[in-house]
Amino acid sequence: MKLLERLFCYPWTSLTENNCNTYLIDGNVPTLVDVGHLRYLTGLLQSMERDGISPAKITLIISTHLHPDHHEGAAAFSQRDVLFAFHKEEERHLKAFGYQLYQAMGLPIPTIRPHFYLKEGVLRLAEEEFDIYHTPGHSPGSISLYWKQQKVLFTGDVLFLEGVGRTDFYEGNSTLLKESIKRLSQLDVEYLLPGHGRIIEGRDAVKENFRWIQEKIFPLL
Repeated sequence: MKLLERLFCYPWTSLTENNCNTYLIDGNVPTLVDVGHLRYLTGLLQSMERDGISPAKITLIISTHLHPDHHEGAAAFSQRDVLFAFHKEEERHLKAFGYQLYQAMGLPIPTIRPHFYLKEGVLRLAEEEFDIYHTPGHSPGSISLYWKQQKVLFTGDVLFLEGVGRTDFYEGNSTLLKESIKRLSQLDVEYLLPGHGRIIEGRDAVKENFRWIQEKIFPLL
């Protein structure tokens, strides 16, 4: 589904199976943000092709964090000429604790090495420029991407529509999650693209969601 110029969204809508939303940044460096579970990858690629986008175009895969429902499917691209990027702290976490999520689900533990690490600062993908925010709490190496030109914020599992990412996994931290959300709430956002659930459109709706989360959910964390 095309949301904006150079931006396609593939929300996961099943109420019975868990997977993440996937986003495609189209341009000179076609980039997938969070590919989801491997078993659902065929459906994602078919949706891209219906939008006129060949999967062979993909140049970069960004994982906002390395939980299975966001990162497992990246393994299918490992034999292609595709770059991978995620936060260094997330790689450490996967080796120390995060692999247990994969084991519990009977999934192979990822062996993908990043071609570069994502860290606080500017990420330039040809003509496009993104601000990378390290936003721990749900996972220690979680990142969010802010596309200032389009006023688009990709939040991974930091926050959703009237919800936030779980903090009861290994190395989850509710204090850090609240700090991450407060930082993101200061950005000028017209499209909030979460890792799960509905996209939030409109500056006022985005601001109201941040306000609601801080008022209703922060006291429970």
